[in-house]
Amino acid sequence: MEIRTMDSAALATYQTNREYDQIVDGTSGGTLGMVNEPLYHLQRFQTGFKVNFPMVNDPVFDAFLPKAIATQNIDELKQVLRDANERVARQHYVISLVQPRLFGVTQPWLKGYSGQFGAQVNHNQLLSFYLARFWIDQNVKKSVRK
Repeated sequence: MEIRTMDSAALATYQTNREYDQIVDGTSGGTLGMVNEPLYHLQRFQTGFKVNFPMVNDPVFDAFLPKAIATQNIDELKQVLRDANERVARQHYVISLVQPRLFGVTQPWLKGYSGQFGAQVNHNQLLSFYLARFWIDQNVKKSVRK
């Protein structure tokens, strides 16, 4: 094994150009403890996706994202995410290290939000999916503001 340290710009180029067989770093080494929207993790391991640093190429996993986007209720979405997580765990695409480092705070009247955005708000293709599932509980909002 060759251990190479590099600055963040060099690492980004190295990852983007896929100049490696295996890679370990503080963010792409795993998903356990990361605070991103769930569908981002489905994209993250999609064949050809720009931040698929482990270079996963799995048609079974690729089918999870379109299935999740097509779900009609939260229970269906949770099942797709469970199935995807199980696939990642059984296939050992990455080694996950506990790395919680972000916290999200929101108003108690915002419903349907479970920390999906974390630091990854720039994924516009997923933004509309989530925004369509948030709502304001006016009763809670009125009771808190008194």
